[in-house]
Amino acid sequence: MTAAENGPLRVGDTYEIDVPMRWADADALNHLNNAVYFRYMEEGRISMFYTSHAPQSSQFGPVVVHCSCDFKKSIVYPATVRVTHRLIRIGRSSMEHEVDLSVVDGDKAELRAQGRSVMVWMDFKADKSHPWPADVLEALSRVMKR
Repeated sequence: MTAAENGPLRVGDTYEIDVPMRWADADALNHLNNAVYFRYMEEGRISMFYTSHAPQSSQFGPVVVHCSCDFKKSIVYPATVRVTHRLIRIGRSSMEHEVDLSVVDGDKAELRAQGRSVMVWMDFKADKSHPWPADVLEALSRVMKR
């Protein structure tokens, strides 16, 4: 059930996307390069906004103000990485997600890294934060799961 079917966006809602690891994402030891973990987190964020059709413009949109990652266990090529964004806080203009990166094997997923990201809805012309518009939060709720 999506969050929209069960009310507005709220803490605990999740968005998942599976990302196939590319051979070029690996280092010389066949491990996922540490910088690519952040790319996979980004892929999840972009997919969440893109698939929700959240309105954006040249004046307003989200920016990442913080991103961190704790590496638990290596990811080795070939792999499918499940990126799960879990909403842990919604502020006036900010939104914080805990991000799990897990290797998918059949119907099992093993956690390999855990991160955190904070986005802020910005007014680019004023160069300052702006409250989350209700239509953006509603759009995001359509693609997130309870």
